[in-house]
Amino acid sequence: MTKMIKDPIHGSIEFEGESELQLKSMLADPFFQRLRRVKQLGFSDYVFPSAAHSRFAHSLGVYSVAKRMLSVVEPEARNGEWTPKGRACLAAALLHDIGHGMFSHAFESAMELFVERNPQPEDGALQAAVNHEKVGQKIITDSSIAMTLTEMGGPDFPSMVAGMINKADKRCVYTSLVSSQLDADRLDYAKRDPYFAGVSSGGLDLDWLIRNFQVGSGENGQFLYVNSKAYISLEQFTVTLFQLYPTLYLHKRTRGLEYMFSLLMSRVFERFAEGDEKLAGLSSSHPLVRFFRDPERLENALLLDDTLFWGSLHLFQEARDKSISTVADRITSRKFYPMLDVWKLADEVAAKDGTMKGLDAAKRVGVLHKVCEKVSQDLRKKDGLWTEACYYDRYPRPIYKPLGAEGGHPQQINVEVGGKIVDIASISPIVASAASFNIHRIYFDDVDEGLQDRLASEIRSSIRRELAEAAENGFRV
Repeated sequence: MTKMIKDPIHGSIEFEGESELQLKSMLADPFFQRLRRVKQLGFSDYVFPSAAHSRFAHSLGVYSVAKRMLSVVEPEARNGEWTPKGRACLAAALLHDIGHGMFSHAFESAMELFVERNPQPEDGALQAAVNHEKVGQKIITDSSIAMTLTEMGGPDFPSMVAGMINKADKRCVYTSLVSSQLDADRLDYAKRDPYFAGVSSGGLDLDWLIRNFQVGSGENGQFLYVNSKAYISLEQFTVTLFQLYPTLYLHKRTRGLEYMFSLLMSRVFERFAEGDEKLAGLSSSHPLVRFFRDPERLENALLLDDTLFWGSLHLFQEARDKSISTVADRITSRKFYPMLDVWKLADEVAAKDGTMKGLDAAKRVGVLHKVCEKVSQDLRKKDGLWTEACYYDRYPRPIYKPLGAEGGHPQQINVEVGGKIVDIASISPIVASAASFNIHRIYFDDVDEGLQDRLASEIRSSIRRELAEAAENGFRV
């Protein structure tokens, strides 16, 4: 028997044979259904209105891609008759995001901000309860999901699935299909996210890639690779993924809204910690309060989806704590915190200064990155300027992380050249360029009307000082 689910990216997603149909039955599990209510791109639909697709749809897409890749590793399999590791691979692909909380990574950032402002025991229960990897492992090995997996493959099967997601064996080809630099996860969202956001991208010829995948083996185990005629498609994949960061994932408005969410939730958690949830506008029976009081209970994690926040936002607006209600009002009315782009200011100062004219692009980027980091970190120490609502947003994203393993490795992108298997960074000048995208942004509350001018003035002065010092030291990075 075969069952299908229609998908705009992959066409028909098929479940065939007993084990795959067992996986399909798992879609009805409450923990998996919760992913319908967690958006893949968090707050991105505030900027890209159609980017409202869910982790549920993405997980199905990852399963579909993983199944096609698995058919290369196990070409003799028919009608869903995969090996135990093959079945675990498909289960891991379907469940790789099962632990994500509301707004995905933004909820983890909210807890990080709370812990930064209110130190907690290292690796405490609250931190673990928002860590999507730890929560995911717990769901896979200790919930109704685990029962279905046990029926599929026996008592050790849930741990095998969790191990693939967590890369317990980095030399396992099955693990690489779920988690590597060329995995089903990336291959799905590199197509799905720009499609729903409506942004242009370099494109990804997934069909051509899968047609050209071959299985190799060496001292690092089995791995997938392509020959030189398909390596351009892999190069295009790395560039496409890289360019999605400045255009989509790290958009200044989205990141600003994520910070406002983090600040709001941090202040809400502070009221919970003081035992006064009513100041935050909530009752003691509210799901967020129950989660905070007993974070280790999986049933409380089950309630943490995007709809819980949106359904509570009007309560936050009515909170007696003005530091909560003010931010809630701003989120509701889409009044973003203003932002100063330290990198852009450094670029402008450097262009006028002229001392960096002789540097090549890579060296110039390295110098500016170091200057921006130093300026931003120093700014955080200035009590007269830096307020409780200020935030330094920093994120480095390299185009690729080369392993350089000759003979192939499951965790790198492998290409055959002249009869040898090498890392793509060894033959692609684009990938080997070590290009990286860095953001250095300062978000702040504009309740103080003169704060923006004072911050900008201090940033420019600090940039000039750091550039002069860098020039004296020969622009060493």
